[in-house]
Amino acid sequence: MGHFSKNSAADESQDGETPGQTLASTILQKSLVDSQLLMMTAAERGIEIDEDVTRTILETSDAFDKAILTSDVINSFWHAYETLSRTLSPITIDSVRATHDMRGLRSGIWGYLQGRTYVSFSRKSAFRYKMLSLTTLLSLIALQVFWAIGNTLVFDIKYQSDRINELEYQLFNENGTNRSSNLNSLSNKNEIEAGGKPLSDSDAATGSTVGITAKTSPNPVDIQTLNRQIDEYIAWRSAEIIELKNWNRFWGRIIFFSAQTWEKPGYSELSPESKIHVHYVSAQYVLHAISVYFLPILYGLLGASFYVLRQLPKDIENLTFSMNSHIDYSLRITQGPLAGIMASFFFTEAPSKLYSLTSNTSAFATIKLGSSSLANFSPLAIAFLAGYSVELIFYVIDKIISTVTTSRSTATAIKPHQPMKMSSSSKPAKPTGT
Repeated sequence: MGHFSKNSAADESQDGETPGQTLASTILQKSLVDSQLLMMTAAERGIEIDEDVTRTILETSDAFDKAILTSDVINSFWHAYETLSRTLSPITIDSVRATHDMRGLRSGIWGYLQGRTYVSFSRKSAFRYKMLSLTTLLSLIALQVFWAIGNTLVFDIKYQSDRINELEYQLFNENGTNRSSNLNSLSNKNEIEAGGKPLSDSDAATGSTVGITAKTSPNPVDIQTLNRQIDEYIAWRSAEIIELKNWNRFWGRIIFFSAQTWEKPGYSELSPESKIHVHYVSAQYVLHAISVYFLPILYGLLGASFYVLRQLPKDIENLTFSMNSHIDYSLRITQGPLAGIMASFFFTEAPSKLYSLTSNTSAFATIKLGSSSLANFSPLAIAFLAGYSVELIFYVIDKIISTVTTSRSTATAIKPHQPMKMSSSSKPAKPTGT
């Protein structure tokens, strides 16, 4: 155990071999250091080692220092090293080196200073995975909030437009009055945005505005109530359309490499109604892209990060974390987003109609929109589970491929039985009469 400061010089060298040493002596020197590290680990964790193994390793180390090695001593050392490795399995020398502060074992002031600044590989990996998980979580929260705001605005505007049409229909059929085309037109319903003057409260209360033409007034109170409700819905919808435009301009600034529709010269020539439809349709396409692509990828990455953060402390505690573990976890982080997007494609429902603000709704395009209900969040939950357990997704894919290939090979191997045709020479002769 007293040869760390001397033998660690070859271990820290760049090429693993110092001048004046053969390759065999360099390997033996490094293995002597590794064997003593394993014995130190066994002593720290209370793992019992055969005394013959310990004695053989120490005697070989002493013989190496005195340059009196023989083939029998080296042979005994390798057998002892093999027994030591089996005793500590699954702990390996790689996991010991990844967890322990190797520079702190050096003697002298320089070794002490290096030990103070050295960070083990396991601590570095834990910090990197922790920062990746935190960054993924914050990005997911920001994108989820952004998606929720736009999704709420789209559905509220659609709901308010439907309510306005219902109230106008009720006003016309039940009370015998009709809102004129000034309010029935979408462009005039949003006069505030186009520069027009909104209705005053006194005009709305008395029903003396231009937008109301009464044929008969059997119940003036109901007429005033319906008109006031319509005006309230129009005001709320106008405010939310303004917020939707601001929401669109926010993501439009992020996509700086492409000019959006409202940034092009021809946009100013459109009517107010067309401008609103441009923002409304653009918002729905962005919501579709976020919910189908970006959110599943982030949820898959979050699931993979959650798996790594759950398994990494166990590996460090059990002293089984090594470079191979780091490679496995890095691949797991890469597989998480892939599994999340695949799960989203497998479990997302069929596309729905694109919403329109006109009274005569038509589906001129089809996209998939989410909603605020918990049921529609199931694809994202499945993306998280897929990232956490990528083996499940790969198992399903392998099962599907295996089923298809097996059925196809079986159908090829089993062919329908065809009766053998008999040649004319093999036909039985007709019996002759006697």
